[in-house]
Amino acid sequence: MKHLFTCLLGVVLGLPVAAQKAPVKPAAKPAPGPAFTLACPVVPASASLQKQHCETRTLTLPAPPAGTPLTVDARLHGSILVRAWSGPDVRVRAVVTGRAATPAAAKALAAAVRVSSQNNVLQAARANESLDGWEVSYEVLVPTQTDLLLRSTNGSISVENVRGTLRCESTNGSLALTGVGGDVRGKTTAGSLTLTLTGSAWQGPGLDVSTVNGSIAWQLPAVYAATIMARTVQGRVQAELNTKRKSVLPHNLVATLGKGGAQLRATTVNGSVTVKQEALPLDVQLTEEEGSK
Repeated sequence: MKHLFTCLLGVVLGLPVAAQKAPVKPAAKPAPGPAFTLACPVVPASASLQKQHCETRTLTLPAPPAGTPLTVDARLHGSILVRAWSGPDVRVRAVVTGRAATPAAAKALAAAVRVSSQNNVLQAARANESLDGWEVSYEVLVPTQTDLLLRSTNGSISVENVRGTLRCESTNGSLALTGVGGDVRGKTTAGSLTLTLTGSAWQGPGLDVSTVNGSIAWQLPAVYAATIMARTVQGRVQAELNTKRKSVLPHNLVATLGKGGAQLRATTVNGSVTVKQEALPLDVQLTEEEGSK
């Protein structure tokens, strides 16, 4: 009996030691953050009489509620790149650049720029409201379904794989739309338009983009359903499309792709228009030829 009591006591006293020796599970690793591509440019010291200082800043914002656009205002000289990502919130990289007569003055100028994000509006300003000597460009990652209002004066605007009510406006910058959908409208005065559609059909009400002094390059998948229209006043229209339901004139193009669908429109005044659809796979070509007999 005494021997049994001694054994039990040893077991009880040994429990804390065994607990201390239990393996500790490593803490869960946080989900990887977005991979930004925007960075400070490398500028040779002799490239300009002015000195330049560039720095990056990151922000995390809640996604705007449904029906409310995320507004990005790049002011005079900044560019805007918006991409869809798998996260639930909005991630921002702002590249702030100051230019002045000396490196110290350029650094102080950049440091004086404040980037704010109140009320779903992303913008930058200086305390004295001066717009001289600095600029801010943005790379913004948003959930796929996000409404956008993007504005720039002398910078480009690019949107990738975002669907929603999208409005893009620039004065002297190009406009590039890749894999977008929804109700999309954009315009620029002196910039090119680059449109790259994905999927099998346009998802949403349609597309209407325009430029005054710029060319239009439009790329479509081999199999796609939509009604497309393109027009130029001073340039020419060239089209390579996988449909016989098309009207191609020197200044105008109207075509029905697949079973038709949403109206997609692109226009320019002084510029050429090139619309190209990828070649059909061989098995699809054979099916169409058999159906036409």
